[in-house]
Formats: sequence, C-alpha cells, structure tokens
Amino acid sequence: MNILVLYQSPWWNAAAYYTYYLVKALTENNHKIIFAGSKDSPTAKKVSDLEVHIYNLDLFVSSPFRFISNIRKTKKLINDERIDLIISISAPGHLIAGIIKKFYDEEIPLVKVCLDNFSPTNIIFNKYLHNKLTDYFIFPGLVTKAIYDKIFRIENFKVQHAPLEFEKFVDYEQKENYKHKLGIPDNKVIISFIGRFSPEKGIFFLLEIITKVLKQSENIFFILSGSEEQIKYEDVNNQLKKYNIQNDVKLLPKMNDVRELISITDIGILTSRYSEYICRIALEFMAFKKPIVAPNLNVIPEIVVHGKSGLIYNLKDVNIAAEFIDKLASNTKLTKEMGENGFNRIEENYSMKIFTNEIERIIKK
Repeated sequence: MNILVLYQSPWWNAAAYYTYYLVKALTENNHKIIFAGSKDSPTAKKVSDLEVHIYNLDLFVSSPFRFISNIRKTKKLINDERIDLIISISAPGHLIAGIIKKFYDEEIPLVKVCLDNFSPTNIIFNKYLHNKLTDYFIFPGLVTKAIYDKIFRIENFKVQHAPLEFEKFVDYEQKENYKHKLGIPDNKVIISFIGRFSPEKGIFFLLEIITKVLKQSENIFFILSGSEEQIKYEDVNNQLKKYNIQNDVKLLPKMNDVRELISITDIGILTSRYSEYICRIALEFMAFKKPIVAPNLNVIPEIVVHGKSGLIYNLKDVNIAAEFIDKLASNTKLTKEMGENGFNRIEENYSMKIFTNEIERIIKK
C-alpha cells in the first residue's frame, strides 16, 4: 500500500518519537511510505534512516498563498505516488488532507494521529474536518481521547500507546562501573530523574521532594540528568545549596545513552507538571525493571500501574511523593517485585512487535 504521512515539528519531542515508530511499523509491514514535511526537521532526518521517500513540504506556513500552494503540491503528490491512504499527524497536514478530500472529491481514507497536548479548536470547520472528513483516529492514550471527546463525535478510533524497543535495554551491558565513575558509595539507593530542565518537568518541585526525603533518610542519593532549557544548572545548584543537600544530589547533562544511568538506578522519579502524553522515560525505566514514583498526570497512570509497577502520587503532593520514595528505598523486596511487574507490562503491552501488529490491523480497516 502507498501511504502518505504528513508531519512536521521543529523539535525532537514525544510526538516526533511516536511518528518515527509509526513510520517504522509501516515500513516493517512492507508499505511504501512517502513522508511529507520539512526535510530539515529532526523527524524527517530520523525517518530517512528507514529508507522512506522524503517529500520536502513546509507545513507551517503563515501566508495564505503558500498554504494554497501546499494544497496543490500535496494533491499532485497524491496523484503521482498513487497514494492509497493518508496519515496526518500535524494539524496543518490534517487540514490540507481534509480540504483535498472535500474539494477534489478524493475518496482516499484519512487517518488522524492525535498527538497534540492541547485541546483542539472548537470551530465549525474543525468539527466538520474531524466528524465528516476523517475516517479513523489513533490516540496515544485514553487521556488524549478524552480531550477530543469534549468537542467531537469520534467513533472509529484506536488507543495505541507508544512502543519501546525494550530488547535494547535487556541486552545492554555496562562498559564500566558507572556508579563508581560518578563517585557514589555502594550503599546508596539511587533515585534518578531524567528529563529536560524546564518548568513543565517540575524541577523545583522535585527539589522540594528531595529535601524532604534526605531529611528522613541517609542512604539515598539523587541523580538529575537532562538538558538545560528554561532552567539552568546554576539555578538548580543554587537551590541545592540553599537547602543544604548538594552533597547527596548530582547533576548530569543530557545522556547520549540513558541506559547507562538507568542501569545503576534503583528507583525512577517523574515530577512533570504538564505534558506527558506519551511518557517514554517511564517505559525506559520499566524496561530496566525499575519501579517508578510519578504524578497522576495525563498518560502516566495508564502506563505505571499504582501498586504494581510503581507508586502514583497526587500532582501537588510533595509529602506523599517523598513518602513513596522512602517506602520503596527501604524495601528491596517491594522494589524488585514492582520492577519485575513493570518489565512484564512492557513486554506484554508496549513492544515494537505489538505496536507493528496493531498498526497493521488499523491500516487493514
């Protein structure tokens, strides 16, 4: 089948991650994929590794004339490549595909993958686009479906969480003793945070949790790894000194390979304030059999089952989050049990093989 995928983002983010694995699943099912979006975008560069055809189309244009030009280019692409199915991920691509279906009488099925982390616009044409011109929807989680349910009548859909190639975690072998390399004593229980240093990831909320934990426990050590975004390392270090906990917390830059850090981690922690509509890091912790302490935010409770593969705290409850960390850190048996449960959940629900098979079922519909 010839499938046109419309997507563009200036960042390599959760939506880009999902898009990459969607395209990979389609290619593994032997479909011919034409990927339309800016050729300079991170996603286009990444999917080019899958040997798909990249069609350079800047979806984020502000000029009405360029938008009309995009419609014409896409229509020509559909004809030239004899497209059988359109999968739109970016909102502009969805709009272009909808207009082509409406005004060019194209009967090509249109699938929308809803990876937006914001509520869609509640206007008449948008309702028509979703309710009449779109044949099928894919949601990365129940929480995203609930957002769309507030506006649209969506009946033909599949909730399909993001996959993880967990075999790469199972087969990972540490080249050196990373714990010793970081100078962390063997008797310390390591709690790791991996994510951007930005307000949405709750860095300063995390520091409040850490402060409470370290007041109660002496055998715990925290590692915070991520890129400097809106929050700088200097700002975090200043807070650590203010709370007098700098000796039990280590800041690391963004890891090229997160497996190196997760392999020495005992418990993963998430403190996001918003976002998390895919939450890949939770999957990665679980692939390494690490239990997770995380907030009841968006897709997280769908992935991390409270009491089974981790502990879920209320979004603003610092005390409960600290209590959960202490509970796991002081109970090796419980930590191991939850880690095993998390891995089993990954294997049974989030493998690339399962994702690929489910995407193929959707395509056949």
